[in-house]
Amino acid sequence: MKWLVLALALTGCTSVRYVPCPTLVTYSAADQKALATEIRANPQPQTGRWIGDYIGLRDQVRACSKK
Repeated sequence: MKWLVLALALTGCTSVRYVPCPTLVTYSAADQKALATEIRANPQPQTGRWIGDYIGLRDQVRACSKK
């Protein structure tokens, strides 16, 4: 019984796959200015949350890239 549990535990490790870090897109100053203009022209309550989420994802990609 112990061997069965050990065998099942070890087979779970084989399903782990390496996923490379995605690369960050670099936005030009003109792109950033255009986005800021768009947001000011049509502000939406959820936009701040979406941008915050995107900033968090970019931070995670940066951290992943440093490993």
